Amino acid sequence: MDFNEKYNQCIKAFTSIDDPKNLEKDINGYVDFLEIMTVFAGEDGVSYGDILDHFYGMQSDEQTAETNDRNETYVNRVFVLFEERMLLFGESYPFLITEEKVVKLRENLSNSKKLYIFLLLSSSLNIFRPFQSELTADFEDVCLETMKSFLPNAIVKAFGEHSEYQGTAREKIKALADDIGLPIDTYEISQIGERNVQERGLDIVAWIPHKDNCTNLLVFLCQCGCGKNFESKQHDTRRFENYYLFYKTKPQHTLFIPYSLINPNERKFYHSDYVEKDYLIFERKRILGLLEEAGDAIFNNLKTKPLVEKCITN
Repeated sequence: MDFNEKYNQCIKAFTSIDDPKNLEKDINGYVDFLEIMTVFAGEDGVSYGDILDHFYGMQSDEQTAETNDRNETYVNRVFVLFEERMLLFGESYPFLITEEKVVKLRENLSNSKKLYIFLLLSSSLNIFRPFQSELTADFEDVCLETMKSFLPNAIVKAFGEHSEYQGTAREKIKALADDIGLPIDTYEISQIGERNVQERGLDIVAWIPHKDNCTNLLVFLCQCGCGKNFESKQHDTRRFENYYLFYKTKPQHTLFIPYSLINPNERKFYHSDYVEKDYLIFERKRILGLLEEAGDAIFNNLKTKPLVEKCITN
């Protein structure tokens, strides 16, 4: 399947979504969908009426006033959250809203704004499934660069698909232990299948080295999750507490997601119950903030750059 065929499948998947029930459980997902509608809408943009009609259809005489009010109230909440994103993301935000309540894509987008759109597409694999492998691979690379920016004095390495660590899972885990300087639990590692070559849920690892030989280190074990079920991925890196004997300091479990979770009004995450205790989260705002200076180069190196450009110019 060539690029255009895959892209046409994405358009078909997008146009077939006309049931609001799933998205109403997550208002951030609803706003993401509004942004994708805007990307595909071209110069006309997306009006308040467009989003109301797309999900609820033309209002009919059979509908009660209560139902119509409920639908309009929810769409109003979507537009309020959209306006909050405009303020939160500032110069990184590729969308605007007119006085007539029409959402439009800004003109002459910078690469930092295109990077936002990349994260938006990575958050919507149900639509962009034909490009899933490319989007997830690019997202891991973006997360790697984010971690390097966050920890400029740390050693940051990929442990997933593009890792320097090769061989079986046992061999990879032992090689990483040697690099960090951590002892291993030989019994726990012996329980991993001999032919297992997977990364065991660890995508990126970072540690801050010291000049002494003490294994009391700050280690970050990172998972990158594009899927909607990112909650379950918070367990993936915890098995490494069985493999390695951390001395005095537990590792910092870290999750990268392309979604927008920050609630600017309350200064916390929307749906904070999704996030487990003792987890460090890098979501859309944090990723873009850390890549503010390097965004141009990073976007140009994405394998999915043509996909983002196609969506913008469609």
